[in-house]
Amino acid sequence: MTSKRQQQITSQQTSSDGSGATRRTVLKAGVLATGALAIPESLAARSAIAQPRGNTKVTVVLFQHGGADHLNLYAPTGDANYANLRPTIGVGTPGSGAAGEGLPMDAMFSMHPAMLGTNHAFRLQNSTCAVVHACGYSPFSRSHFDSMDLYETALAGIAKGGWINRHLQVTATPQDVPVRALALTNSVPLSMKGLYPCYSVAGTEELVYSGTSDTKWFLNKLAQVSGNVERMLPEQQTAYQAQRDTFALLDRFSVLDPANYAPANGAVYPTTHVGKHLRQIAEVIKADLGVEFFALEQHGWDHHSNLVAKLGVNVEDLDKAVTAFFDDLGAAANNVVLVTMSEFGRTAAENGSGGTDHGVGGAMLLRGGYVRGGQVYGTWPGLAPAALVGGHSLAATSDFRDVLREVLEVHMGGTDAQEVFPGRVYQPIGVL
Repeated sequence: MTSKRQQQITSQQTSSDGSGATRRTVLKAGVLATGALAIPESLAARSAIAQPRGNTKVTVVLFQHGGADHLNLYAPTGDANYANLRPTIGVGTPGSGAAGEGLPMDAMFSMHPAMLGTNHAFRLQNSTCAVVHACGYSPFSRSHFDSMDLYETALAGIAKGGWINRHLQVTATPQDVPVRALALTNSVPLSMKGLYPCYSVAGTEELVYSGTSDTKWFLNKLAQVSGNVERMLPEQQTAYQAQRDTFALLDRFSVLDPANYAPANGAVYPTTHVGKHLRQIAEVIKADLGVEFFALEQHGWDHHSNLVAKLGVNVEDLDKAVTAFFDDLGAAANNVVLVTMSEFGRTAAENGSGGTDHGVGGAMLLRGGYVRGGQVYGTWPGLAPAALVGGHSLAATSDFRDVLREVLEVHMGGTDAQEVFPGRVYQPIGVL
């Protein structure tokens, strides 16, 4: 290789205009591969390259950061106390003619008026769209950070890692594909942290090699050193293997073309953060690469003021993105369950700023697969003053871990519940 070519390749590696392999892309891929090396030897076989599994069962976890106001997303308009608690921000009873009237679910609940696509899916015959209300855990925390950690570890403690990672550990086989869990986030979420290798990228474009053949040839030469690997220093062996694994992963995801991906069935994703990521997840699912778990985030749910206007924007974005996602999947949706979570609910009564504050009980939306849809699950505790936790919040009568357990056992094909949800005495929800 000439000095001139080396200079050219270096420029392509560090460019950031999208014309070649950016330094961020190459380093990001290297970090992905290195993650597989940082596991005990007993797990090493689980990250070996293997053939993809056909018809992979998939769970998509969408975390609503900030504490979503589920009393307006899935409003208990049939509860006599609701309108009194929320005289200016509450969702109106369907058919009442009031401003902001909700979309009918059943005699007790109404969906936020911006959830048109979700409500349509909920009301279909043989629906696979359901809600678990009055959902949470005990003892509760109204701290964003503490409660997020509790949700993502399933109350097992940070030292034991995330619930997804624990499930991957107890279901691992030597034939596992190299990437069973992928987060479209800036870093691996706590739910995926642990001994089993899980990965995160800001977008699937980071998984696709976009450099020239000369660039890849040069990088391959760096990986395929002429010396004996056994004679390398430990840190050199790690770097060498990481680079080799990087190219294996890049080759595996080379079937993706996120820039030109065309959604099917007339699906139109919103051009937002959550819309982009669900669009990219749909492409990976349809490529059948064996990825079983995806995580993504939607921020901006902490509405202490001006809730009606602010919440409407987030709800519309969520509804359009999820609707497009399932339209795009078509028949593949039978193998996919999407579940939403948020760190807590909101106070039952509106505050003086037209918003709500950190509460306790919330709700989880499930859609896809063989979800028993068209129903709101869970015991409704009511909004009477004596029923409110601390005099301010909806009580949590369903534990979120029981919902996740049903997703893992019924949809994903089984798990070790004592390892994944240690200490939890299961109370059936019946949503799957």
